[in-house]
Amino acid sequence: MRIRVVSWNVDSRPTGLLDAKVELLRRLQPDLTLLQEIGRPVYRALLPHPSAHERMHRKPRLFSWGALSTDLCNPRGSEYRLGCAVLGVASTALLDAQVLDRAPFDVRDPVRPGFLWRTVATHAALSTGDLLTVCSFHGRQPSGQPAAALQRAFHAGIASWLTSVPGPIIFGIDAGPPAPDGADPLLGPGPVHHLNQVLSADDDHLWATPGLEVLAVECLSDEAAAAGSDHALLLADLELRGL
Repeated sequence: MRIRVVSWNVDSRPTGLLDAKVELLRRLQPDLTLLQEIGRPVYRALLPHPSAHERMHRKPRLFSWGALSTDLCNPRGSEYRLGCAVLGVASTALLDAQVLDRAPFDVRDPVRPGFLWRTVATHAALSTGDLLTVCSFHGRQPSGQPAAALQRAFHAGIASWLTSVPGPIIFGIDAGPPAPDGADPLLGPGPVHHLNQVLSADDDHLWATPGLEVLAVECLSDEAAAAGSDHALLLADLELRGL
């Protein structure tokens, strides 16, 4: 089955270009969308429900389901908190979703909750009956200390968690600038997990397990900038090989 995947830091700060973001995603018609730095109002615009603005609720649904990290955290994130989301169309189905509260992050409170709202992992089903794990992450900034140590802990926890996840996996991340020492267990060189890089542009990366064949990739920088984001949109067409 061919799967179109988008990974994008939509930059949900007020820019006045919400409609442009929605329209760009509508034009690309992804099956699965992995978003970072997304606030609840933008999430509602992509996945209308009764509490959404009436103008948005009347439009055809762009996605059939979604999971937003700030909704899944305990306590639930505020309206102003930016998190991560995974959304899918009607040819896919959401089975469950979580923040990575069981990931082996080597941090303690009060830092740990700030790690969790930067993660969301979903278990999704395709129309073929195949199952896959789809994740979106928003990395810590590595500049200075202890920020560099926090970035390493964040990436190491995700990488270790990925090694325990069975079946096909896709993840997108806005990782921030590379770690100062160049060693990164999540993004390499030599990551500890078994996924392959599909596409990257500056701080943004898309990865998938080897069973997902890469058919085509595209980095949409100009289109993303015109829609009010300072990050490129990563677009990939993947095909799930028979298992």
